Amino acid sequence: MGGDSIENRAVLPAEVILAPESSTSRPRSRRRSKRRELHCPVHPEQKILSVSPKHFLYLTEVGQLIVRGLSRRRADEVLAAYNQVLPLTDEWLECFWCDTCASSTWWHVKRHDRLQHSLTPVHRDLWLQASRVVLAEGNPTISEFSRREARAVGVRGLRQYSFL
Repeated sequence: MGGDSIENRAVLPAEVILAPESSTSRPRSRRRSKRRELHCPVHPEQKILSVSPKHFLYLTEVGQLIVRGLSRRRADEVLAAYNQVLPLTDEWLECFWCDTCASSTWWHVKRHDRLQHSLTPVHRDLWLQASRVVLAEGNPTISEFSRREARAVGVRGLRQYSFL
């Protein structure tokens, strides 16, 4: 009257309890994403580790698209569709650490498919096409005085304002 006890439960035949033979013969597929494995171009046997965020590239000129293989007409259409700035999702700048080199180096990374990437040294003009990077020359609208004062920290920076 209370609940079902072990003695009162119906026992299922062995065919129902066991899984079919076809599914037990092969292991279950695990769908885990594979991590990209990048190797140092200088030392191909050494894996390199990322030490910076990805700085994606963007294009603003028709000539940059023509170099990548588009016709002039198609390049004009693409830039017009993206309001004159085309973000590239398969190209970016990233800094990597190599244990053999014992240094971190910036590389231009191109993704060919999900796991295949190619690394080339970063050219100066690519820094101008990257997003979220600080220009080495600094902001051209900032004066020399402001740059100098921003770098003057500590005692040296306070000595100039001793009259306060």
